[in-house]
Amino acid sequence: MGTRTARRRPCVRAGGGVRSARRGAARVRERGAAVVTALLVVMLATAVVAGLFVRENVTLRSVENRLALSQTRWIERAALDWAKVILRADARSGVVDHLGEPWAVPVADTRLDETVTAGAKISDASRSAMLAGQMFDAQARFNLASLVQNGMPSPAHVVAFRRLAGSVGVPESVVDVIVARMLRSTPRTVNGNTVPATDLPLVRLADLVTIPGVEPAMVEALAPFTIVLPRPTLVNINTAAPEVVSAVIPQLDLAGARRFVARRERTFFRDLNDASMQIDGQPVLAPNLLAVGSNYFLVRGMVRFDRVEASTETLLERSTDRVEIIWQQRY
Repeated sequence: MGTRTARRRPCVRAGGGVRSARRGAARVRERGAAVVTALLVVMLATAVVAGLFVRENVTLRSVENRLALSQTRWIERAALDWAKVILRADARSGVVDHLGEPWAVPVADTRLDETVTAGAKISDASRSAMLAGQMFDAQARFNLASLVQNGMPSPAHVVAFRRLAGSVGVPESVVDVIVARMLRSTPRTVNGNTVPATDLPLVRLADLVTIPGVEPAMVEALAPFTIVLPRPTLVNINTAAPEVVSAVIPQLDLAGARRFVARRERTFFRDLNDASMQIDGQPVLAPNLLAVGSNYFLVRGMVRFDRVEASTETLLERSTDRVEIIWQQRY
């Protein structure tokens, strides 16, 4: 009987399988951590690059806006130079100013070609430069500086201002407050000595809100018909609104002033006698209140270049041989 040879089975240790499984799991975790780390690195790099692009874009926009703003200012200067030329040419034609003259013609939205902007262009998608504006006779309004003359209230002007304030719904008490404020900002002569003003002078009509008792609504009601100029002036009867005409001509009510202004649209007046012929009752017009010419003009304009749009209001004073800027306001 043959001898059976016993086969030896390999001995499998129980701990070996567990260790192998653990090593496999560890490798899986390591690969997962590497993937997460790679994703985090990619996200971080993307965020950094995106931030750089955003910063570059903001910087570029800022430079473009500065260029557009600078170009807008140059266009404003050119427009004011044009206004000065028009006013100087008008002065050479005579002392009469009326609404049929070139200075009174409004400039509608006008596209400016590249010769005006000196070839400046922000980008191919940039809008063309645009200009619009109009010149107004500042002496078509009642000048609050005329309320005080030679250091004293001017009775004729105070009466006219009361009539004007009443026609636009401003209380009479406010007139007294404004006259007192104009007195305080005017130097006076006492016993041959000059007494300096105790208050700063008003520059623009909006400064009235600094006076106690004067409400913004009152200033808004007065705004179309009153103004503050550097010195006393006369009202130009060729350009004044009916409310102002009625205020400076005591014999004329508002309805009569409107009829006079309607007649004035067909003509203009070379002197006060000529104007009186067109007024109901033909009253004598006071030469200390009225005139047919002006020295002060308001220029309002809007300039748009690319993304920048700027509106300005400028007060010009015309003398015999030149035109000067008194103040300019941007809004």
